[in-house]
Amino acid sequence: MIITYTMIAVWGVLSLGLMYKICRTAIVHEMSRRHDKKLRAENIHIIRGKLRNIILAGFVALIFPVAMFLTHLLGDMGFHLFYDIAAFCAMCMAICFFYGPVEDYTEISPEGIERGESFLDTVFYPLTAIDAVSYSQASDSDESDSVTFKTKSGKTITNFSPGDDGYYLLAMTRFKMENDRWPDMNNPEEAAQVKAWMNWSSTIPHIKDKEISGLAEVDM
Repeated sequence: MIITYTMIAVWGVLSLGLMYKICRTAIVHEMSRRHDKKLRAENIHIIRGKLRNIILAGFVALIFPVAMFLTHLLGDMGFHLFYDIAAFCAMCMAICFFYGPVEDYTEISPEGIERGESFLDTVFYPLTAIDAVSYSQASDSDESDSVTFKTKSGKTITNFSPGDDGYYLLAMTRFKMENDRWPDMNNPEEAAQVKAWMNWSSTIPHIKDKEISGLAEVDM
């Protein structure tokens, strides 16, 4: 009986702790997105994971401790070596996937692209390292189309779905394609031109179904 109460307490604490973590992370994520919008005035655009993906990943991680809490609460099973350890390992793996959309981001600025991923070092590529751009159309209606930027050596600089913040890099890339140089965002006219192109019709048709390469000025 003591073991049963202990396991109820353990899984209950884990459930409440994880629930608090998920709620707090979702709130901080939205606060970060609002702060990101203020950075657009400095020509800095940040792409982050979608809130719905964070909530979905958190819900999956929460299933395991809640299920074990209810199992111990409704049935006198004590400590079950296989079920308890398996559920704990599954919860830990789900938490790792949860941190993916939370910590992954792409920061786009006139200096270049900074990409941060969970459990990996932050990497930075200058705009001059972009050599090839490709557009991939999703085969499933539930998925999103994506744009990939690569270096001359074939390394992926970034990959994202076209959107408000992603159009910034696409607009600068169009400027590079038409003028053989990257825009000077300190020049009001060039900055205005880039901002005018930050939409689907001014960017995607210029790269869709085309092989774009040879843009790089440096090799990384």
